[in-house]
Amino acid sequence: MDAWQPNFSWITELLAVGGSYPSDCAELLAHEHRIQAVIDLRGEAVPDTQLFRRHGITLLHLPTTDMRPVEMPDLEHGIRFANEFLDKGQRVLIHCEYGIGRSATLALCLLVHRGQAPLDALALMKKQRPIVAPSPPQFACWSAWLDSHRFSSEVDWELPTFEDFKALAYVRPKR
Repeated sequence: MDAWQPNFSWITELLAVGGSYPSDCAELLAHEHRIQAVIDLRGEAVPDTQLFRRHGITLLHLPTTDMRPVEMPDLEHGIRFANEFLDKGQRVLIHCEYGIGRSATLALCLLVHRGQAPLDALALMKKQRPIVAPSPPQFACWSAWLDSHRFSSEVDWELPTFEDFKALAYVRPKR
């Protein structure tokens, strides 16, 4: 077997976003990349919790259909789960099948929850993983979460419009 090339990008020192990987790479995730927690948003696959546990990785599966929004309770659960690890300086991987929409949606919420302004979070995501491009329904989900979050937290940002989002999210990566 050829050496596996990770299909994820480090958004911050502790947070990675990406696509799927062969299940036999759990050991590499744990030991080479020092990932302690994985959030899997694929609705089309059921991850092997025991395999991850054997390698010291805690797994959270939040099944979401491709191109569809992540359910609000799942966003909140994912944010709480990720923060448990990030707050201890531990690495977290959020992934879906391709690392473009579902994983990006949750990661955007997480970055904002941790203090970034929404469009700054999106700009960082695009810089670190240029293929990130949540679908319009995923934008609507993010926007609804942002709207809820700004009323429960003190923030100094405005809710981004779809036009603002589109100007960043749907720019093709330069070759």
